[in-house]
Amino acid sequence: MNTAPRQSRPRKRAPAEVRRAQILEAAFECFATRGYHTATMDDLARVSGLSKGSLYWHFSSKEEVFLALFDDWVGPIFEDWSQLESENRPCLDLIRALGEISVERMTAGPIPLGAWGEFLRQPKARERYATVLRESRERLTALVRRGIERGEIRDLDPEGIAVGLTAAMEGTLLQAMVDSEFDAKAHWPLVWEGIQRGYQR
Repeated sequence: MNTAPRQSRPRKRAPAEVRRAQILEAAFECFATRGYHTATMDDLARVSGLSKGSLYWHFSSKEEVFLALFDDWVGPIFEDWSQLESENRPCLDLIRALGEISVERMTAGPIPLGAWGEFLRQPKARERYATVLRESRERLTALVRRGIERGEIRDLDPEGIAVGLTAAMEGTLLQAMVDSEFDAKAHWPLVWEGIQRGYQR
């Protein structure tokens, strides 16, 4: 009979990207429900189920977690936009779909809107948000210009139209952010109908 003590198997560490995603998911909830300034790294550790040492292994500060969360939140939206922009569809159809993607993602529950509100209160996140808006306007301007060249959109200033489109999207989401009874997803089709009638050739 073998009486030698059994050697315990070393615990497998989860891949870094898995841990990172775990932390960001917890941060998303904490920042949306408690606010950026109130939430602590202890809160993130508790909600994620990880130790503070593990948190600091992946992120050096709460601010770094916050900004990584912002980047991870916006990235998939632009990835979906890039996929749409490659399709050979009428430009107004593409722009409508871009708006639907943004509204759908931002209204997927109370937490996204709460987290977005926190992004706007944090200076470095606002800088990132300004970059996001610039890129959005540039992409919309390019689509509008293409639509004008094809004779699908009225021959107006493409950048001006892009500003109007961005204002419509962001304004619809802002109302949902500050008014829990406002259903942005339900109102967006009517908002878009007005946009389409104004710009369609």
